[in-house]
Amino acid sequence: MASNTTSTSHPSLAPGISDFHLSLLLPIAVHWLTSGFFEICDRTGWLGQHRLHTSAEELARNRVTRRECLRVTLQCQGLQVLLGLALGALGEGEEDAADELRVAVLAGRVRAVFAAAAGVLPLSGIDFKTIMTLSGHKFDSIEALTVRLLYWYIVPVFQLAAALVVADAWMYGLHRLGHTNKWIYKHIHSQHHRLYVPYSWGGSYNHPFDSLAVDGLSYGFGCWVSGLSTRQSILLFAYGSFKNVLDHCGYVLPWNPMRAVTGTDPSFHDVHHQSWGLKTNFGVHFSVWDRIMGTCFADEEEIARLRRRSRIAQGPTGYRDGSRPKV
Repeated sequence: MASNTTSTSHPSLAPGISDFHLSLLLPIAVHWLTSGFFEICDRTGWLGQHRLHTSAEELARNRVTRRECLRVTLQCQGLQVLLGLALGALGEGEEDAADELRVAVLAGRVRAVFAAAAGVLPLSGIDFKTIMTLSGHKFDSIEALTVRLLYWYIVPVFQLAAALVVADAWMYGLHRLGHTNKWIYKHIHSQHHRLYVPYSWGGSYNHPFDSLAVDGLSYGFGCWVSGLSTRQSILLFAYGSFKNVLDHCGYVLPWNPMRAVTGTDPSFHDVHHQSWGLKTNFGVHFSVWDRIMGTCFADEEEIARLRRRSRIAQGPTGYRDGSRPKV
């Protein structure tokens, strides 16, 4: 996985902090900034028409106060930082070679591909070798452009996608185990499900084991398998933090493209937090594993009916009996 070293070929992204430490701290900043937005929505009623549950439901059904949720969330984030520091120490010195060397290696491979094309394409009537010779400097520019596109855009995108797929498979497996194994659910994973009506920053309210083994190691393993650099891991961890908040925010926004791209959104994960959907919709980043394994609950009409059945009317201030959730 990404190590705690920074290439000497470029400065740190943020002045005064290494890229490695930024990869540990930025997800926390993203978590609280995104949570802050939805907290403002909760308190002001803005976007209330897109909210899945009333505040009265939160007050009546949740089994943990917001104060306790905040304490445990901060604790879990601290544990994940410690895990990141430990994994970074194990990978110290394993950071990829400098940019110049990696570009040179990729350029050699691109050149080899073009050379192979020059030998194969004549079989189809295309004299690729002559085209290369006549093009001269233009062909060199095409080769350089190909290398840049591959190095800076195409390969990193595929690496990030691979890391997400690997992390999601890890999460799905352990998450489902946390529900099918009664001992694990009772002593570990049930803590997260004290939130029947989740809210943005409650997404990180977990048992320490879930925070480390499910959330933490999943991304670490994804980084290692896909060969992400430290800077790529910054994007991965920040996105993972953002997605976690979004899944638990309780708002289904009309302009959210996540459902079309990933098959998941706040409604998808909210089903998993309800008593009638507890053993479905285990996926975090994608719904593919749920669909393959038969655990996907996507019947929108049935979901709407079940939500109406458990809905609690709001009080005059938007909260039951005019009160607010306990903090």
